[in-house]
Amino acid sequence: MSSPVTRTLDAATIERINKQLLRNNYTDVGEVGVVSTIVLIPCLILLSLMDGPLFAKVILIAFLCALAGAWYLVKRAEAQERPAPDVSGLEVQQLEGYFDWQLARLGGRPIFKYNFGPHHLHMETSAASFFHGDEQLKLNRRYRVDAVFITGRSWYDTGYYLLRETFQEITDDSDLSAKEKGLVAAREKRLNSMLEARYKRLHRVYQNPQGQLEAIGDGINFAACLFGVFWLFFVGLYGLACIALMVLGVALFAVIADPDSHWFALGMLSIAVIFGACGNLCRKMQVRRKGFVEVDSIVSCNPDEAKVAYKRKIEEAQWHAPVHNPEGNSQ
Repeated sequence: MSSPVTRTLDAATIERINKQLLRNNYTDVGEVGVVSTIVLIPCLILLSLMDGPLFAKVILIAFLCALAGAWYLVKRAEAQERPAPDVSGLEVQQLEGYFDWQLARLGGRPIFKYNFGPHHLHMETSAASFFHGDEQLKLNRRYRVDAVFITGRSWYDTGYYLLRETFQEITDDSDLSAKEKGLVAAREKRLNSMLEARYKRLHRVYQNPQGQLEAIGDGINFAACLFGVFWLFFVGLYGLACIALMVLGVALFAVIADPDSHWFALGMLSIAVIFGACGNLCRKMQVRRKGFVEVDSIVSCNPDEAKVAYKRKIEEAQWHAPVHNPEGNSQ
């Protein structure tokens, strides 16, 4: 009796996975750049508000920028020293089950561990990376999929990498025992409660007569707070952007008239606070003026996921709606 043939990845898939894993080597570098920017901006604003000689402020600002740059260069050098990933020759296995995630602790900090059935998943193939915007619905479905096991530098980049193009949804659960169905129901209840705890922001979904959707969250708008005038131009609030520029212009003239004043920094801080607190309210007024009406409110972590969840909700409602035949009997 001949032994079963071992399946391996084709050349195109190997190249795609290797590129994705190589980008993963530089994830720390990008995180350092983002964290440095977020920390440096308020530090620079505070330094400009402090009293003291200009020369000392310049030296301190240069030191902080050099420190952030050195941190970035060290992380980049570490990423370049890591060996290039290679998944050629790995055996392809077929897995079957449900996506799952559990809250765990690593080094004292909380983390999410992603699994597919009993199998631990590689960080680049978690449920979030596959089903961004539709997590809850997809997490509650059963799949059959091909996968390869990748060994990395640590536990989070070691695990099964699922091949996106091989997913098959299993709709028949008659092969599951009563005990297994009970475990599936308990797992679904646990995941739903975790997702509700994670997605704390309520988003208002708006729709215009052409069917276009907009989703706007309640509460503070951190993008408007951090980017101020740039955010106003990006979302098309040109009138408010002009007002903000006029305020900054007046503050700049005040600084020219009195170099020791802090009007420009106070103007920047005021714009950040005002638009951070009122940015979402301005967006809601803007979409209403464009003919959008509120059609639903959905708890989600960002506007894109809220829009996808609303579309899925409509599709599910249409799927389960009774169909009436010409005789008037519903099917």
